[in-house]
Amino acid sequence: MSQLAADELWSIFDARRVKQPELTGFDMAVAGLVGVYKNRLPYLSYLRKQAERIELMEKEVHTLGSNRFKEEVDKIKEIAHLGRFNPGKYQDTPSLERGMALVREAAWRSVGKRPFKVQVMGAMAMAEGYIVEMATGEGKTLTASLTASLWALAGKPVNVITVNDYLVQRDAELMGPVYDMMGLRTGFVVHDTNPMQRIDHYRRDVVYVTSKELVADFLRDQLILGTLRTSAQTAITLLANQAIRQPLMVPGLFKVIVDEADSLLIDEAVTPLIISNSPSEEANAKHYRAAHHLAENLEEGAHFKIDWTVRNCEMLPGGEDKLDELVGNDEGIWKGRRRREELVTQALTARHCYVRGEQYLVGDDGKVQIIDEFTGRIMADRSWRHGLHQAIEVKEEVTVTADKENLARLSFQRFFRQFPIMCGMTGTAWESAGEMWQIYRRPVVRIPTNKPCVREQLPVRFFETTDQKYDAVVERVVDLHKKGVPILIGTRSVLASLEVGKRLQARQTAHRVLNATQTAQEASIIAEAGQHGKITVATNMAGRGTDIILGRGVAELGGLHVISTEPHGSGRVDRQLFGRSARQGDPGSAQLFACKDDDVFVRHAKKLRFLWRAVGAQRLIRMAQNRAERLARFNRKQVLKNDDWMDQAVPF
Repeated sequence: MSQLAADELWSIFDARRVKQPELTGFDMAVAGLVGVYKNRLPYLSYLRKQAERIELMEKEVHTLGSNRFKEEVDKIKEIAHLGRFNPGKYQDTPSLERGMALVREAAWRSVGKRPFKVQVMGAMAMAEGYIVEMATGEGKTLTASLTASLWALAGKPVNVITVNDYLVQRDAELMGPVYDMMGLRTGFVVHDTNPMQRIDHYRRDVVYVTSKELVADFLRDQLILGTLRTSAQTAITLLANQAIRQPLMVPGLFKVIVDEADSLLIDEAVTPLIISNSPSEEANAKHYRAAHHLAENLEEGAHFKIDWTVRNCEMLPGGEDKLDELVGNDEGIWKGRRRREELVTQALTARHCYVRGEQYLVGDDGKVQIIDEFTGRIMADRSWRHGLHQAIEVKEEVTVTADKENLARLSFQRFFRQFPIMCGMTGTAWESAGEMWQIYRRPVVRIPTNKPCVREQLPVRFFETTDQKYDAVVERVVDLHKKGVPILIGTRSVLASLEVGKRLQARQTAHRVLNATQTAQEASIIAEAGQHGKITVATNMAGRGTDIILGRGVAELGGLHVISTEPHGSGRVDRQLFGRSARQGDPGSAQLFACKDDDVFVRHAKKLRFLWRAVGAQRLIRMAQNRAERLARFNRKQVLKNDDWMDQAVPF
């Protein structure tokens, strides 16, 4: 075994920290108070003064010649190597501020951008381990590069996590010159990156990568390590038989910057990433088809009921009797009542609770592809568990894939808790401040906008039926389009985006549709959404990470108008969509259209939705979203308990 591989193995285990288990009783109360204190701390005034001190260095730093600038960077690098740029009480603040002034100058010299004061404030907060909330359009990509540069000077890789492969490559190439001027190497890993390139790029100073790729590579390393879980075990094994003969993919978990932190660390936190293998044939396909045919003979109310809150079906006593009658004297798998009911229940859930174009798509290759509820993006290579995926494949009459054998699994929540140093940024973090502290021990700070936000938030329009709602949306769009106002229409599902598109087409109104089926064109479509007279229909993905710049004369028309056709289960997602307009002091407006048959009301306000006139639209939306968010928090808490148990039982 090479010395390099041995050193890396030690660093891999040394970099992993098992988080403390969930606190209880008095300890939990004290930790909660600490979180409240940190989140309410008058930290902004401190950041503002710090940014002002950094700006005062601008004149002196700007006059440095290239050789002198490099010498100054080398001095700061020596201090960083001593661990003085890590969040904690030993942080060397003067040197950190000096380093930020140098990075700020590097950005100006390399890419022609001098970070605003608010960007410096955001970068310094992240350098101290905060999750920062910065409004859409405030330049989070540049802000992240400032923090990444400071952290990377210490000589260990900094992972910058973003939401898709396009943004990974774009941001790495866009910010690469900044890192190069600071004497740092930039890497990026996307789906098509081959194993040897991954090994190289993961060892660079700043590595841009999606969470899915990083966690998958981490899990593949665990499969190579086998039963090795600690540095002591590894040392003994290496001395005995040199079991590991090549570098692993990921050289340790050291520091991470998470873009769209609320989406990844909260919304998607409980989603496990699973490494599995799949047999070439599905031996149980005939059973899934048989369960589908049985489910066709069952009636809602008499034989089963639907729980829309958790989107599944539950068998009633009448259904159990009906199955006994339908199965008769069949032997084999149908003789056992429990297994039979599990298969039929999944078939019922697939038939009644999962809709093509909302929860999934069927690709051109005939494969069922899951749609991420929060982003509207296709979740490539993901599948539902416990036979649900196969039940949907039978429903759609496509090839039934094999049940997969799980080799390794890890939730994003548990993975990111293993980083000893973490920070993040997003446009909507404040609502999740409590959970950020409870799960990750990360405080949240809201960074003010560079220019005042002048967005006009119009009153909610609420309707009795879906048709009435869509008719009103189209009328509003047509009226604005006549004036030349650019419009971004946000929908919760692919099906809804196609429905809006169909209605606009019927009115002979030109538009572009962006949903989970056009991910390759996402950035270009969204980038044009602010041009005169443009109409863009988009799922919740809405080009997060891509700026919408207003075209000539658009500001005089009131700027970009954003329409949401349905409230989301989380108010944060609605706020993200509305944040697409009125960026950097531009004019803009936003409005929400809703009806009582929208998903959030069907699932979380089943009876109250019929009284929407008496309750009030705004209040009904708030109540339904509060219930949805409480359920989501409960589910995340259960996963957190399981993660804590796993950390103690299998600490890797």
